[in-house]
Amino acid sequence: MELTQAIVVFGASLICSTFGTLVGGSSLITIPLLILMGLPPHTAIGTDRLGTSGIALAGLYSFHRKGMMRYRLAFIVGIPCLVGGFIGANLALQVSPELLKKFIVALTIILLIFVVANPRLGVAAVATKRPLPAGRYVLGAFLSLLAGAYGGFYGAGMGTLTTYLMILVFHQTFLESAANTKVAGIMMSVTSAATYAYHGAINLPLALVMFAGSCIGSYMSAQYSDRIGNVWIKRIFIGVVLIMAMKLLMDA
Repeated sequence: MELTQAIVVFGASLICSTFGTLVGGSSLITIPLLILMGLPPHTAIGTDRLGTSGIALAGLYSFHRKGMMRYRLAFIVGIPCLVGGFIGANLALQVSPELLKKFIVALTIILLIFVVANPRLGVAAVATKRPLPAGRYVLGAFLSLLAGAYGGFYGAGMGTLTTYLMILVFHQTFLESAANTKVAGIMMSVTSAATYAYHGAINLPLALVMFAGSCIGSYMSAQYSDRIGNVWIKRIFIGVVLIMAMKLLMDA
C-alpha cells in the first residue's frame, strides 16, 4: 500500500461516512474507488465490508450515548442481516451480481417515488401509541434477511435499503432509522467480512485505513444528527438514492 493510496482512501472514507451513517450509500463511492486502485471486484467488496464497519460501530456508540437506540427493534432487523450477510457473501464469490443489481435499481426507483410522494414519511413519527402487529415484525425480519444478503453480496446501498425498511415497515423517522440500523450494519459486516477474509478477498492495510476514516466521519455525523433534523436527512437521503440508482443503472 502506497502512502498516496492510504491518504485517498482515508479521505474518501471520512467524507462518505458523514452521510453514510445517516442514510447509507457510502459504498457507492468507496467500492468503485478500490476497484480503480487495482483491487479485483471481490477483494474491493470484501475490503469495503471490513472498512465501512467503522461507520456502524462509531454510529452505534454515538447514538447509544444520545439515548436514541431501540435495541429490541435493532436486533429484530440485525439478526436476519447477520445471516443474510453470510449468504450474500458466499453468493458473491460464485455468482455474477448483474441480475441482482438490476432488481435493486427497479426497487430503488419504486421506493424513491413512494418516499417523494409522501412528504411526511420519515419526517414525523407516526401519531399512534398502538404497538405494531406481529406480522410487521415477521415481514421486517424477512426483508432484513434479504437486505443483509444484498449487503454481503455487493453492499453499496445496503444502509439505504435498511433505512427504507425502518421507515416503511416500522414507522421510524429518518433520524430514528439512522440510529437503529447500526446493529444491522455491524452484524452484516462481521459475517460478510469474515467470509471474504476466509477466501483471501480482503486487502487488510487498506481496510484498516478505511475503518479509521469511517469511524471518525461517522462519529462526527452522528454527533450533529439531531441538529441536522429529519427534513434535511430526508433530502440527503433522496439525493444519495438518486445517485445510487444512476450508478447502478450505469453499471447494469
